[in-house]
Amino acid sequence: MKTIIIQGKKNYLKKIAVIAIMIALIYILVTWLKNPTNIQYFLLPTEWSVIIFSLTGIIISILVIYLFSRNFFIKNPLLKIDVEGIYFSFFVFRKKTIEWKEIDKIESIKYNHNNYIAIFLKESQNDEKGINALFYNMNKMTIGTPYVIYSGDLDCTFSELERLILESYNQSKQN
Repeated sequence: MKTIIIQGKKNYLKKIAVIAIMIALIYILVTWLKNPTNIQYFLLPTEWSVIIFSLTGIIISILVIYLFSRNFFIKNPLLKIDVEGIYFSFFVFRKKTIEWKEIDKIESIKYNHNNYIAIFLKESQNDEKGINALFYNMNKMTIGTPYVIYSGDLDCTFSELERLILESYNQSKQN
C-alpha cells in the first residue's frame, strides 16, 4: 500500500470570521447581562430569562471559539494514510493515529447536511479529559463514533477522500 498524504486547507478566513462574530456576540450578551431590564420583550419577558439566555449564549460562544481556534495551532495539518493506518491531525482527541487492526468498519455518513467519513473502532474507550471528553461523548452518542473526518478541512473533495480511505481500508483487510 502506498502512502497517501492530503494536506489541510490553509484558508483561515472563514474561521477568523466565525471567531470575530462570536466575540461580537459575547460583547452583546455581556452588555445584556449588565442591564437585563432594558432587553426584556415578548421572547425574554423577565430579567431571569435574559440572564439565562445571555449566560448560555456566552458559554456556547466560548466553546465555538475554542473549537475554531484549535485549528490555528496545528503545526502541519494533514491526513496521512499508510500501511500503519490513518493519521489525522485535525482530530480534537489525543488519539491522532488509528491503526487498521483497530477499525471495525468505515462508512460515509451525512450528518447536519455535511458528509463525513466515520471510523468505527472495535473497542473505543474515552480516555479524554475536560472539554474533549464532552466532545468525545457527544460524537459517540449522536454519530455512533467519535472519529469522523470532514473533507472541508482538507485539500480534496469528499468523493476523492471517500475513495482513498475505502480503497486503503479494503487493501489493509486483504493483508
